[in-house]
Amino acid sequence: MTETYEEMVLRLRTIARKLEDPDTPLDESIRLYKDGIDLINKCEEFLSKAELRILEVGEE
Repeated sequence: MTETYEEMVLRLRTIARKLEDPDTPLDESIRLYKDGIDLINKCEEFLSKAELRILEVGEE
């Protein structure tokens, strides 16, 4: 099942909170950072596709 944009943003906020927590172990922080970068890339792709759809609607 594909995540919605809103679900991805919620996951990013959760990751950010964990990264800000000084008790998060380094290994977990590194994994969370990578997961966050992956999510940011997915969000940017989602927004780019949404922008294209909006532009197509404007041309109709």
